[in-house]
Amino acid sequence: MAPSPLAPPRDASAATPPQRILVVEDERIVALDISARLKKLGYAVAGLATSGEAALDICRETPPSLVLMDIFLDSGMDGIEAARRIRELHDIPVVYITSHDDQLTLRRAAKTAPYGYVIKPVDERWLQSAIEVALYKHATEIDLKRSEDRFRRLFERMLNAFVLFEAICDGTGEVEDLRLLEVNPAFERVTGLPRGEVEGRRIREVFPGVEPFWIETLGQVAATRVSTRFENYLADLNQYFLVEAYSPGPGQVAAIIEDVTDLRRGEQLLRHRTFHDPLTDLPNRSLCLDRLHRAIERAKRRLNYVYALIFLDLDRFKLINDSLGHLAGDKVLCRVAALLRRHVRRLDTVARVGGDEFAILLEEIASPGDALRVARKIRDSLTEAMTIDGQKLYLSAGMGIVLGPADYERPEELLQNATIAMNHARRSGVGRIKVFDWVMREVAEHDMGVETGLRRSLEEKQFILYYQPIYSLSDRSLVGFEALVRRQRPDGGLDLPGEFIHIAEETGLIIPLGNLVMAEACAALGRWSMDMAASTKFSISVNLSGKQFSQPDLVKQTVKSLRDTGADPRRLRLEITESVLMDNPESALAKLRGLREMGITIGIDDFGTGYSSLSYLQRFPIDCLKVDRGFVSDMDDHGNRVIVKTVVNLAHSLGLEVVAEGIETPRQEALLKEFGCDFGQGFLFSRPLPHDKASAFLRSPAT
Repeated sequence: MAPSPLAPPRDASAATPPQRILVVEDERIVALDISARLKKLGYAVAGLATSGEAALDICRETPPSLVLMDIFLDSGMDGIEAARRIRELHDIPVVYITSHDDQLTLRRAAKTAPYGYVIKPVDERWLQSAIEVALYKHATEIDLKRSEDRFRRLFERMLNAFVLFEAICDGTGEVEDLRLLEVNPAFERVTGLPRGEVEGRRIREVFPGVEPFWIETLGQVAATRVSTRFENYLADLNQYFLVEAYSPGPGQVAAIIEDVTDLRRGEQLLRHRTFHDPLTDLPNRSLCLDRLHRAIERAKRRLNYVYALIFLDLDRFKLINDSLGHLAGDKVLCRVAALLRRHVRRLDTVARVGGDEFAILLEEIASPGDALRVARKIRDSLTEAMTIDGQKLYLSAGMGIVLGPADYERPEELLQNATIAMNHARRSGVGRIKVFDWVMREVAEHDMGVETGLRRSLEEKQFILYYQPIYSLSDRSLVGFEALVRRQRPDGGLDLPGEFIHIAEETGLIIPLGNLVMAEACAALGRWSMDMAASTKFSISVNLSGKQFSQPDLVKQTVKSLRDTGADPRRLRLEITESVLMDNPESALAKLRGLREMGITIGIDDFGTGYSSLSYLQRFPIDCLKVDRGFVSDMDDHGNRVIVKTVVNLAHSLGLEVVAEGIETPRQEALLKEFGCDFGQGFLFSRPLPHDKASAFLRSPAT
């Protein structure tokens, strides 16, 4: 007889021990017959029991693979009760052997969930089939239970929250809500909500503030059985979640929910730090440019959209850092940032775009006048006393305003124009406000070209000195030259100082240019001094800019120029303005003393246009005052004549010499001689001369 398809193959049965079958039958002949058949089929007989109690004992001591149970046993416990207990206590499959087919008995037997029935008399093929089906079913149940246990442990130990939802539909079949059928412990940990309080409830009940997006997206998965993945914010928990959703069955959706709040908030913090100033917490330059770009694009779409950009730069902020320290300077910047915030609306932007530079973007303004009013309020607030570390400070700022909309494409251009307007404001004085116009841009571009040309001229040594003679007004004898710098143009022409000196001052190029002038003037002085008697009264005057005078190594550089050229320091006169002395009086006094100890004489240039303080004339080691050309050229005015005469008398009373510049007419010369002015220079005597002509002039100085 061919084996049943469910029977184990011959080689498999030889490799593994046979299944052990317990026969429970109170009729011995039937029991022995079944036992013989089992052995013939390749099974091992685990034992023969005639009662339910005996069967339970065997199952407890040596559990078989399967029990063949007679339903009716003569002892007190029948087969049905014995089968029930074996299943409950030992989880061993039971197949009933019976010759009865009454419905009452079968219904009672069915309640024990048997694995099959074998009708007496026993047919060998049916017996084998019943056993194999029962063993296979039980093995499958064990595997399924193990798999369920494995998945249940995974479900309970998941790091991410898991929720099984049931879709709740309205009358039209649209998903209107979701019911939480089951959640895992991770859900409790992530949300802080106990499992017992959420299972069976609707999502709108559990999370009243849930966005419709959640229900729509999860409901779509339940309806279409198409998986999805999304990230969203849940306001009720103030958390961000990454959700992977799929449908395990019709009308259901399972969601694996990962809490990504820390990640997103970390990204937000990183983004904030990337686009905000760490000191003031204001938007930085990058974010400011982004807001400007949006304003430009918005202006293109809306004809009635008006905006303005204010660029603000604090005046003399470096002095605060130098005198009170950078910590105090940082406090000032924070206070200024808070002040600026108070003067704008929530939709406006206040940004720190540089060390002491701020940009203010005003959006949705009614008219350009609104921007001017805001700027003036800021200016007025800055002038109020600010106490930092016990020190009262009074601030001011230059402000430039660009009014939009205009034909801007790049935010950098908008910010650049506001900066240009601010620079014009600062040149006009302290605390000034200027509105940008395109002429300013042209001036800035011209200044940029001049700066580039200055750098090239310095590299290519295109600067030369011209020398204007200085005469004694008493006898018209030559007493010296004033060194004046010129720049040679490629076309052979010359640029006068007025065309480039202010750019050199602003860019710091005045330092190398000043050093060049000093070195060249000393070289000329050294050459000319060799042909002069030691007693000859002759000197060269060199102008020092404020930045050049403020250099710590000024005295050292001057000494080097004198030594390198062999020039006599007593024939060198350095001219500075009054304002240079007053910027840092103590430092100025030390430098002037150092220069005077070398024999160099000191002159005050443009006297009368600055502080004109008698105290500094007495305090500082000064040898000469130079009357500004503005007074000299307009001596037809009675007031100017009085000023010039007063300056001459004042200087002489202090033992100082006086030089008048800009003498252009004989009448001016006559008046100066009448006032007792010592020396003079100007076009009346000679225009500035190049070096070769100046050398010839020395040999024949007559005018």
